[in-house]
Amino acid sequence: MFGLFKDKGTGTVSFEEQLKVLAKGGISLHPNVLSEALLQSFSRAEYEKDPYRLLLCVMGQEAEEQSQVGDSGFPSDCIWHFDTECIEDHGAYVAIAKRLSLMAQGTFPLQQIEDYVDLDKPKAWLSFSLNGQVHKWDAEVNDDWVDAGILSKMAQLLESSRAGRRFTYVELEGQDCLIGCSTPQEQEWLEAKTGLTFQWLN
Repeated sequence: MFGLFKDKGTGTVSFEEQLKVLAKGGISLHPNVLSEALLQSFSRAEYEKDPYRLLLCVMGQEAEEQSQVGDSGFPSDCIWHFDTECIEDHGAYVAIAKRLSLMAQGTFPLQQIEDYVDLDKPKAWLSFSLNGQVHKWDAEVNDDWVDAGILSKMAQLLESSRAGRRFTYVELEGQDCLIGCSTPQEQEWLEAKTGLTFQWLN
């Protein structure tokens, strides 16, 4: 499953300790979601076999059980297990923009978000306003793959706002990745403690 169980040499870390470390690095569960709810997806042993990687994926994917549902439908609004093959119809880029805005914790308040996606024409674009300024970007259409340029522009826009937070990503050696939003201090903590490479998205 996405290479999640490859041994990265980080050693065994308890499920509870992983949650504590991630929370200190700014990645926590939604207040409505108890940690025990994640054990409906995988056992403690499975989470501890590949510390942090599997836990982050479950925290950042759409909830599999009702007990895992936060306000946005995800166990956590601080991390996103993102499938890059997700552009199928109208609304796909709107969903991406809304998720990124939510993860930025108020520092990236996108409004009036709209998109257009037609894989047959082919044509796609995303538009939104931020702090009273309207942005409209054309997106490259390549089957149902996301245009990475849209993600880069989002990252650059957040960085240029000097909000003190930037989008991060972690490679998962497949068509998926982990996207987060951190302060420099949180990014440094997460890299030091998890053994994963949290790169700045740009």
